[in-house]
Amino acid sequence: MTKQIMKWLIALAIAAALVVGGIRLIQKKKAALAAIPPAKHYGVVVPVEKAAISSIRLTLPYLAEVQSDADVKIASKVTSRVNRIVSAGTRVAKGDVLVELDAGELQARRSGLEAKIQEVSNQIRAKRADLRGLRRTHERNRKLLDSQAISRDRFDTEEDRIASLKATIASLRNKADALWQNIKEVEDTLSYATIRSPIAGVVSKTWVAEGGIANGGKPLLSLSGGKLKRLVTRVPETIHPSLLLWRRSQCELHPLHSTAHGLDEYSCPMDIDLPAGSRVEARLVIHAGKGILLPTNGVLEIGDRHLTLLVNGDHATAKPVEIVAEGSEGFAVRGLKPGDAYVVAKPDILLKLLTGAPVIRAVN
Repeated sequence: MTKQIMKWLIALAIAAALVVGGIRLIQKKKAALAAIPPAKHYGVVVPVEKAAISSIRLTLPYLAEVQSDADVKIASKVTSRVNRIVSAGTRVAKGDVLVELDAGELQARRSGLEAKIQEVSNQIRAKRADLRGLRRTHERNRKLLDSQAISRDRFDTEEDRIASLKATIASLRNKADALWQNIKEVEDTLSYATIRSPIAGVVSKTWVAEGGIANGGKPLLSLSGGKLKRLVTRVPETIHPSLLLWRRSQCELHPLHSTAHGLDEYSCPMDIDLPAGSRVEARLVIHAGKGILLPTNGVLEIGDRHLTLLVNGDHATAKPVEIVAEGSEGFAVRGLKPGDAYVVAKPDILLKLLTGAPVIRAVN
């Protein structure tokens, strides 16, 4: 029994020694860690600019094709049967009708829509008449209700019917508005059923005969004539350029209301000494006006947000901005005030400043 107790005492003594040693080791480690000086935040030298209102013109580089009015291809915007097309060799003046497409289906659709609108209008008039009659009855019954000549349930039922008629009339109005919008779309399409000559010249070739089918975007005929050449450029539908810049010249772009390989086509006349079919590097003006312009390195894109780092003392804070337009020259933005100081740097530097690194302004 005594030997057993001695074994337990020895075990307890060893365990206590280990615990005490462990506590001392932890305390020593904590003291060593506390003695390590904190990490320093070294400043980042970056250019700092000030936002200012200015005249902005943003451009994008694009290829433009040289075309000549001596050979203009006329294409259809819609797919339809050709009722009339001028024959090859015919001389035409600017504005003359070249092609007339079958618009019977569209006209029938418009007539059908007009009939539906008339039907809805009749329904609205009928419902309005019912509403006026019900309102007069309701007003008379209001007096009868005061004298308890009619029941409250009947009076409340009339109110419910009035509210229901109002809702029905509003729904019919919305239906009529939608039908008018459909008519507008049909009329817009009908405007492409008659194709007129953009220039004076001679019909040099036709690809479709009368009675044939004109496919949207496919050539119908070509014209020869005129002296000016044109620069034609093709851009995505999200871009709406206003001017084309080439060398020291510029010209106003006009939409051709046609597409090529899914791209919208724009054209402008220009005196150019290159043969038709040549391609030149041009710049398209996609935005112009007064505003605040930031360089590309002045905006940090994180997900779907755009941030500018404003400088306050020796620190930078993120400021969300709205991108109005983007071009080779930078971003036209909203959300800044004239005089706001902002950092211009590569994205990795901007991200580093977001972590709290001090800002050191670069000396110009």
